[in-house]
Amino acid sequence: MKVYALCGASGTGKSYRALSIAHENDIDYIIDDGILIHKNCIVTGISAKNASTKMEAVKRAIFEDLEHRSNMIKAIEKNDVQSILIIGTSWKMINKIAARLDLPDIYKKINMEDIATKEEMDEARKSRMEKGIHIIPLPTFEVKKHFSGLFTNPIKLLFKDKNSDIKEFEKTLIRPTFSYMGKYYISQKAIRQIVTYEMTKFEDVCQTISIDIKHNRSGIKIDIKVKLKIVEILRQCESIQEQLMNTLENTTLLSVNSINIHIVDIC
Repeated sequence: MKVYALCGASGTGKSYRALSIAHENDIDYIIDDGILIHKNCIVTGISAKNASTKMEAVKRAIFEDLEHRSNMIKAIEKNDVQSILIIGTSWKMINKIAARLDLPDIYKKINMEDIATKEEMDEARKSRMEKGIHIIPLPTFEVKKHFSGLFTNPIKLLFKDKNSDIKEFEKTLIRPTFSYMGKYYISQKAIRQIVTYEMTKFEDVCQTISIDIKHNRSGIKIDIKVKLKIVEILRQCESIQEQLMNTLENTTLLSVNSINIHIVDIC
């Protein structure tokens, strides 16, 4: 087995470049933040990007948990992995991952400084620090089955294979449950005020009767009781849900799990 490694500081764009490195070096598998990736699919693992705290994320990335580690070793053996790329923030971290997963010595080491300019890495850091955005080298449909958090537009890449056939790959941008911006708290009163104000923008809403907000580890759930006019009720509810979802996520940076509209009266 050939083991490749990509090393770079947090937020410098390692996951962004992972697919191109794998394509250029004919690497079949990628280990990124605690998961094993093969051909646009998660083979096994528990992603650090789906952790609720930064400390938990670090432990997942280095396979601190024995069951997590054992499942990864078994998956690598079962799939007869011949080439693999490990992504890490330091060589100490990468070596620890390789040792814990019983992988052979690293065949090729790649530093972010050698494949990306300072300006590119600074821009990637800015996106991480200001928006909490992470990139996962998987298509969005695959990511949504395993991750919680706010998803944004995917990035599509085109590569030529050995036969000059064009292949399309997709990367997903996600703001995970934990954030590099640190812990913060937004009161239910503030969220309720935003929702109340947004509801006044809908002409077909006669009255907002109640707004119930529930917080959980992955985001918030909102239940709204309204009095509506009898004009395409389903369309009105979908419009309310979409507009509130966009406004709350852009305003508060919270992940909104669901917005449920309960029609309790008509006018």
